[in-house]
Amino acid sequence: MVNQDTDRDELDPFYFIELFSEVGALLQHNYDSRSGLSRNQTRVIVTLLKTDGLTQTELADALGIHKVSAGIYISELEEIGLVQRKPHPQDGRAKCIFLTPVLHELRSGGEDIVKDMHKGVIEGIEAEEYRQFLSNMRLMRDNLKKMTPTPPPERTPD
Repeated sequence: MVNQDTDRDELDPFYFIELFSEVGALLQHNYDSRSGLSRNQTRVIVTLLKTDGLTQTELADALGIHKVSAGIYISELEEIGLVQRKPHPQDGRAKCIFLTPVLHELRSGGEDIVKDMHKGVIEGIEAEEYRQFLSNMRLMRDNLKKMTPTPPPERTPD
């Protein structure tokens, strides 16, 4: 079957990649425009929500970016009061990045954005169809992990 938007067969592997890329980009843009944060600022916050108190180098490694870039995003977030740098407990040269109480107060707003987006995105999809879709997504993720020559390092809390 040919998709009307792209004139590609829906089973064409390039259609699959294009569609997933477009969905991901739309999700990111939609969230970013509602939150008022940039994509990279959001990535920093999400990483710190998982493991608060990382050093700039650890944060850069977790995000797969250069530590100078991480420093720029941290400074931006620090300026608006969402993160703070504190001295590392063992290394006097390093600073650890922590989420501020302000961010924790605003966190429910970000969660509300996600809930609202989720509701809109799955509108018209029956619950059982959605569960099957999620099951297929997990299978695709697991297949991709098996195909990955060197799996990305998993971050373990210190």
